[in-house]
Amino acid sequence: MKYLFFDVDGTLYSHNTGLVPSAKKAIEETRAKGNKCFIATGRHLGSLDSVKDLEVDGIIFCNGGGIYMDGKVIDHQPIPHDILSSTVFAFEEREGGYSLMSDDKAFVNELEVRRRKRQIQMEEGMPPFEQMVKELGLRPFTEYRNDEILKIDIGFASEEIMSDFLTVMNPQLKLASTAGYNISLGKRSGEITRVDVNKGTAIERLMKLVGGKMEDTYAFGDSNNDLEMLEMAGTGIAMGNGFAEVKLAADFITRDIDDDGIAYAMHHFGLID
Repeated sequence: MKYLFFDVDGTLYSHNTGLVPSAKKAIEETRAKGNKCFIATGRHLGSLDSVKDLEVDGIIFCNGGGIYMDGKVIDHQPIPHDILSSTVFAFEEREGGYSLMSDDKAFVNELEVRRRKRQIQMEEGMPPFEQMVKELGLRPFTEYRNDEILKIDIGFASEEIMSDFLTVMNPQLKLASTAGYNISLGKRSGEITRVDVNKGTAIERLMKLVGGKMEDTYAFGDSNNDLEMLEMAGTGIAMGNGFAEVKLAADFITRDIDDDGIAYAMHHFGLID
């Protein structure tokens, strides 16, 4: 039995065409052969409508902050409340936009709302703001009530401000740049988790829970938050449209997402006929 882990944005889900039909078909075929397939995403559980038609065996969400299987969250790696509080204060001091992600919600401050609206104006193919709010499960920060937070998305007005923030960021946290896919923000944006939390360590935890071996895992991704899982999986596969650093970390580079990259790689490794 093989275990396959798929990033969503830029890997399974194309912002040009949506969920790639050939990828969906390939996952159905490999599951029929007895292999297990999982989503491994930076999104939270309430923001996965884009892949709702895809049947999988589980979900790694919030960049490894949690694991969902058999209808429930079976693993949870939250940011401690005291660290979260001081980090939010550091964002506010630097007028940063932020999104605090729990299992199934994202609590955003007003600056993050403005950032999202600017992103819609600057990038082609972005949905209307109201649709984005629904798809991403965005809630105003005023609704936050001490929910456990697994991941934080951040964005600043300049790379200099981001660099300044990194000088005060708690050492128990780490930042993954979103420069690979958040084109309008580049190195001004990022995703924060605990330093020991990423998609790769989540795969390790999941393999222990199900009794699988890391050598039997395949990971598919395109951006910086996929680096660890491509490095730690038995076989790491970078999308042809992936960021340069991701391709360097991979064992195999497949075609672009819109050129049936998932199906091509799965056929190459004998995961489908």
